[in-house]
Amino acid sequence: MKKLLLNIITFIAFALAVTPAMADWVLEQGPASYPDLPKDHWAYEAVTFLTDKQIVVGYPDGYYRPDQKVTRGEFSTMVIKALGLYEKDVPQIFNYKDTKTHWADRNIQVASYYGLVKGYPNDIFKPNDFVTRIEALTIVLNALSPENIDSEQAKHFVSIYSDYSEIPDWALIQSGQAQMLGLVYNTPGHETTLEPMRHATRGELARFIFNMMEAVKVVPSDKIKDELPKAKIAEPKKADGFILDNVYYDEEYAVIPEGTVLPLTINKCINTKTAKEGETFIARTPFNFVTREKYVVIPIGVQIDGKVHKVERPHRFIQNGYMALTTTNILDDKGNPDMKIVATLGERDADMRIIRNDPYLTRTRYNVVRGQNMYIHKGQRVNFVLLEPLRVKIFDNNTDI
Repeated sequence: MKKLLLNIITFIAFALAVTPAMADWVLEQGPASYPDLPKDHWAYEAVTFLTDKQIVVGYPDGYYRPDQKVTRGEFSTMVIKALGLYEKDVPQIFNYKDTKTHWADRNIQVASYYGLVKGYPNDIFKPNDFVTRIEALTIVLNALSPENIDSEQAKHFVSIYSDYSEIPDWALIQSGQAQMLGLVYNTPGHETTLEPMRHATRGELARFIFNMMEAVKVVPSDKIKDELPKAKIAEPKKADGFILDNVYYDEEYAVIPEGTVLPLTINKCINTKTAKEGETFIARTPFNFVTREKYVVIPIGVQIDGKVHKVERPHRFIQNGYMALTTTNILDDKGNPDMKIVATLGERDADMRIIRNDPYLTRTRYNVVRGQNMYIHKGQRVNFVLLEPLRVKIFDNNTDI
């Protein structure tokens, strides 16, 4: 039988994952020894994360006591642990009269050196005084480099609270900046009040620190920025395979340009005379797709589940058979549908998916076959043409904070 040319047009798009405010942190199971902190508690997420990082600890009896007050010495210790400064050696340049024999003296010195905390007049620190909510917000804000605002702008941000007039003058601008950066946390039932002068609790401070750790990745203060762990770039996986010599790099990503041809295999014969709309098929990557440097951008064995979207029967002696194929989802090489929705690349909106946090092939559309009794053999390689750039994260930047 005369072989006819198969014209296959594929729409494939790749994307970057969108992460909500807290999604960058992978929360591990919290300790079962906190019977006073059930999973539905408002502080559970933050306390669980901070406990896992050994930033906060429970009491010897196994309780966390989220409603207990915290001293200035304790909070100084919590903050420098959260910022990775706990082991830092700093000069003893702050001669606080009331901390020399205090258990937290070294931690207070570190926090003071990095501009996180300040003492009072007459060289005292008051390490055993309980920290207030406004003091705590000021301390976590000192780890950041917020946008400069004036008093009127600050009032605009904090005027959502019915008690904003209770904010002391020295903390007005800092309060506005803290609100602007999302550092403030209000416990359930207290959403309309800031309660600036109330002593903060262990649960509230866990939320403040959690929010600070998110913000410091974006707007750290100059001193803190110099101490943050440098990004570690992991070497991409290398292998032999089908070389895509037009791939270029964009920071962490390899980009396969529009128009690139990707040969894929089809698992069954699809015939315009017998195919039915809704009939399923599977396409698979027959080898690794690699860059000139042999970096793997699409691994072998990636599976695409699809179906016949539309079919028209051919007429005798006229090459007018028609099929349109579309894929519905993607699986890993073991057939596991380990996927989640991500945003699209560029301005197009589509249903995108990634596998194991790395973008691979996603939905394909408009695979069109025309001709008299057109068919695709089982195991046949079919050329799929990219109609949009394909973006794959191959460099992995990691930091410890």
